[in-house]
Amino acid sequence: MNEQELNKKLAEWAGWKQVINYNDPSMNEEHPPLLTQSLDACFKWLWRKAIQTLADIDLSSIEEAIHKLFYLWATERVIRLNDEPALALCLAIEKLIDKEVK
Repeated sequence: MNEQELNKKLAEWAGWKQVINYNDPSMNEEHPPLLTQSLDACFKWLWRKAIQTLADIDLSSIEEAIHKLFYLWATERVIRLNDEPALALCLAIEKLIDKEVK
């Protein structure tokens, strides 16, 4: 999945009603942020829902879910990307969306 597709998937999951032609933004009435490029946008639009989703998936507390998501994020950052924190967080959240978290 390329970065544009990941942005689209995350924006839809976050609740954007109209998603988004990244190839021609002039076609869109409202534009979600490029989540893979902005930690601020990730925390604004994805973090809370990701924590609640993780807590629901494995029936953990919110605190445990925060620790697990932080671990997934750190793992993605260190192993895959080395120094792309927003993209790493998006990839970790995508695993939640796909219910790949163990």
